[in-house]
Amino acid sequence: MANASSKKQATANVEALALLHKVSLALNTLYVLSYFFLSRPATIKPFLFLSLPAWIIETMLERMGRPKYAANGSLVNPGENLAQAGLTEAMWDVVYVTFIIDVLAIVVGRNVVWWLYAVIPVYAGYKAFGLASPLLGKGAPAPAAAAETEPQNRRERRRTRQSVKT
Repeated sequence: MANASSKKQATANVEALALLHKVSLALNTLYVLSYFFLSRPATIKPFLFLSLPAWIIETMLERMGRPKYAANGSLVNPGENLAQAGLTEAMWDVVYVTFIIDVLAIVVGRNVVWWLYAVIPVYAGYKAFGLASPLLGKGAPAPAAAAETEPQNRRERRRTRQSVKT
């Protein structure tokens, strides 16, 4: 079967995007309904402002992951792999954190929950520090330093034993 992997990726992308849109629609509708009918939380401004990144990312995922078909129905482009690691994974994480905060804001009924959105830049800083620490000379000791502290082969161990005896 020609282009089997492309067809499989296109199918996986369509399923992931459909689930993303359904969950997003359900949670956003539930939040707005709870605001209007239950008056929880007190204001909708944080929801509108802090859900904006998730909505933009949802649009970006839609554009890059949606497969493109020719007029005759054949697959032209399966779209980017939405399950790949890296930036796409980070985009999904932002969407998931936003969904979790939406649910918590509905349950708790206060906008204080939106402070949990600070988890995203804190985690990004943690990852950036992990990438930058070897470049800055911080972190684990260099292998050369470890080699000085402990003999690596039999000849070096014998030499250190003989120097200790004399």
